Amino acid sequence: MDKSDRQTTPQPGECISYRLRRAARAIARHYDKALKPAGVRNTQFTLLNTLDMEDDITIGDMAKILGIDATTLTRNLDVLVRRGLVENIRSDDARERHIRLSSTGKEAFTVALPLWQTAQQILLDSLKNNSWPETMQTLNSIEQTCNSSG
Repeated sequence: MDKSDRQTTPQPGECISYRLRRAARAIARHYDKALKPAGVRNTQFTLLNTLDMEDDITIGDMAKILGIDATTLTRNLDVLVRRGLVENIRSDDARERHIRLSSTGKEAFTVALPLWQTAQQILLDSLKNNSWPETMQTLNSIEQTCNSSG
């Protein structure tokens, strides 16, 4: 490959996928560090938050809300069930698994919420010109493009 070929080869920093994954890893570390005193990780906080809003929900419905597949969600929830933060609820339909926050999970979420709020505010403050609404629109556009082209 000569020099002229390298000019048309994209640099890793120009790749949307690479840059979003890199930013996502940095953001995850930021939230994980902030949430550590509560004993939950960033991904677990998202699950606890969703369950705090929904008193009794099926895995399928929760997966739709979060935009992830039910298998991944189940695997992540099982960790929280083992820790006593989430509990399974008996359902009339054995094909559906219903879950909710346990009292221990509600306590953990109560401790984690102000830690998350502080971490969130730090990131919002780092954005120039309050650009988070515009950034969310851009991310939504990327998601829609990728979901409709797949």
